[in-house]
Amino acid sequence: MFVEVMRGFMVLLGTAAGYWLARDLVPSAPSAGGIGAMLGVLIGYISGGLLGRTTDRVLGVVERRVARLPGPQLVVGALGAIAGAVAGTILTLPLLLHVRPAISIPIAGIATWALGALGFRIAAFHSGDLFAAAGLSTRPLVRAEAFDPRDGYLLDTSALMDGRFAGLLDSGVIRDDLFVAIFVLDEIQGFADAGSEDPRARRARRGLETLEHIKSAGSVRISVLDDELPEIAQVDAKLVALAMRLSLRLLTADAQLASVAEIQGVPTLNLRRLAADLAPAVLAGERMMLRILKAGREPGQGVGFLDDGSMVIVNGGSASIGAEPMEIVVSSVVPNAAGRLIFAKPAVSLRETPASSGIIGK
Repeated sequence: MFVEVMRGFMVLLGTAAGYWLARDLVPSAPSAGGIGAMLGVLIGYISGGLLGRTTDRVLGVVERRVARLPGPQLVVGALGAIAGAVAGTILTLPLLLHVRPAISIPIAGIATWALGALGFRIAAFHSGDLFAAAGLSTRPLVRAEAFDPRDGYLLDTSALMDGRFAGLLDSGVIRDDLFVAIFVLDEIQGFADAGSEDPRARRARRGLETLEHIKSAGSVRISVLDDELPEIAQVDAKLVALAMRLSLRLLTADAQLASVAEIQGVPTLNLRRLAADLAPAVLAGERMMLRILKAGREPGQGVGFLDDGSMVIVNGGSASIGAEPMEIVVSSVVPNAAGRLIFAKPAVSLRETPASSGIIGK
């Protein structure tokens, strides 16, 4: 379409130019104008196609280059180009007044073009500093409507390192946009670079793998924020301040951070609480198989974990630490800020209880 429109204009220009040029060159021939017009149509049709395709390719190259530039750089660069072009015109004005136009006009054009291009490059390169000097920002730190439901979640380190986070994304429970602060990535990278035997390092590497999975799957959009907030030292405090400034909700698996953020008015999604709400119900008297991983606080206690991360404290389970999974019976379930805490006893000890206890013979 662009080429055809360009060709149409060139045909009109060629027709008019051929008609008047032929009449001026051969005024004695009445048909000279018609012949010149036909030649102009032919020349305009051919040259219009060539010019249209060439211009279309040039505009495509310009469009691709402009598309790579962020909006603030493009705006500031355009203003810099205008300022450079005006400076070039002013500097060459004496030349235009005192030198022949055949010489002064090309020189003025070159100077205007060069200074305009230089102004664009300088202004675009320093766009962030120029915005800051004007009291503005290249990032939308202030929104017209606080906590817009269309906004997404600002991710905490604990959420990324939680093994249930990827499952919640894959299941579609979390579909909003995700934002990761650069200082959170730095913290996770620091954990991942620790010793390979460190459980926190393994969780950190799993968190980085989760980020790569999110990007490759494309189920939700994820963006990295380069806001550093150097005036705040602690990462948790930075997250809360950034969430307030960007009007974003906070997604975390840290119950203490969730409480602090909610006190300051930041809407928070506690990943542990969400996983506990979605986890299958565990009732007193239920039997299950559990591997005891470590000792509890009290003598004789063993501690294990369900697939959803719920902690199970087994009274009398310390003898089975590191052994094969053992059968347990749930004694009670206590909800807490992190989800739920399950108390249980080994099923073997219950079977060995005397008949008067009311269990054997059931």
